[in-house]
Amino acid sequence: MVLLVEDDADLRVTTRLVLQPHGFDVVTAADGIDALGVLDERPVDVAVVDVVMPRMDGITLLRRLRQSPTHAELPVLLLTARDLPSDQVTGLDAGADDYLGKPFDSDVLAARLRALLRRSGPSGTDWVDVGDLRIDRAGMVVERTGRPVELSATEFRLLDALLDHPGQVLSREQLLERVWGSSSWGEPRVVDVNVQRLRAKIGAEKILTLRGSGYKLVR
Repeated sequence: MVLLVEDDADLRVTTRLVLQPHGFDVVTAADGIDALGVLDERPVDVAVVDVVMPRMDGITLLRRLRQSPTHAELPVLLLTARDLPSDQVTGLDAGADDYLGKPFDSDVLAARLRALLRRSGPSGTDWVDVGDLRIDRAGMVVERTGRPVELSATEFRLLDALLDHPGQVLSREQLLERVWGSSSWGEPRVVDVNVQRLRAKIGAEKILTLRGSGYKLVR
């Protein structure tokens, strides 16, 4: 069950409708106070919380959740139209598990929610083998020939996006949508730079470049 906390009534309805085809059941709340009431009444697996809301904003709600013995471990993804680095730092420092700017692509939101649920799931691991790599997608752990590989959060999301489409070429625009939340977030060059960093850590041969088309993961 997804708890969507959003003060814009139209966006609440739209987001609920676009998440349903991805297999999510969604319950909604108009602000932080309503959200606390929902959480007292029913179990929730993950929360999507708008930052700017009346009565109780998203950051205050998040801090209340992290102090609660019942909901301290609830995965929370923050949504905001204010996608400045300082806003992201505030949200992450308050205890957010992920952060997505508005407007967002519904496929990206669904993928981020699946990733949060994998990490918080009871199994604790979701291992994938790619050559000499072992990747725990739930725990965000990567090993190469048995040794840990330290990836940044962005590098891991990039690897995770490629893992979701094995053997498929993803364009720079698609990767901007899936990793950064919007194809208009920045220049496609940011994808190239992060692919090069990822290659340096996991092996250049693992990610194939198709000139003019994009990148794909070699299994």
